[in-house]
Amino acid sequence: MYVDYGYYADQYGGGITEKEFPSAERKAEAYIRKLTYIRGNIFATEDMAVKDAVCAVADVYHSCEKKKEAGAVKSENNDGYSVSYAVEQMDGQTIEELIGKKAYKAASTYLLPTGWLSRKVGCCCVNECNDNCL
Repeated sequence: MYVDYGYYADQYGGGITEKEFPSAERKAEAYIRKLTYIRGNIFATEDMAVKDAVCAVADVYHSCEKKKEAGAVKSENNDGYSVSYAVEQMDGQTIEELIGKKAYKAASTYLLPTGWLSRKVGCCCVNECNDNCL
């Protein structure tokens, strides 16, 4: 694990219980590794921004898991009494798409300034021609 529960609870200030944290943290690490694989191993060195990104994505995964367990009711009708509930998920959007969108937003807050999410492509002879914007 890249982030331990002590850091998550004390420094990041997250609200996941210690028992539930390892599962959410593992999913968050996998998601961030998928986002940044092209730039190298993001977890090779310790970085506060990366730790905070893992914590933020872990929060997203945990909250979405809780919402999936509770079930999402959009509208309810009982003998002429109708109630509609606000839901985050748009019509036609899967829960996985929603989680991915929320996880990217959470991770990008911390990782975008570090350059880990950069998709910039450079020339193979950048030192010779100074052209690093293909």
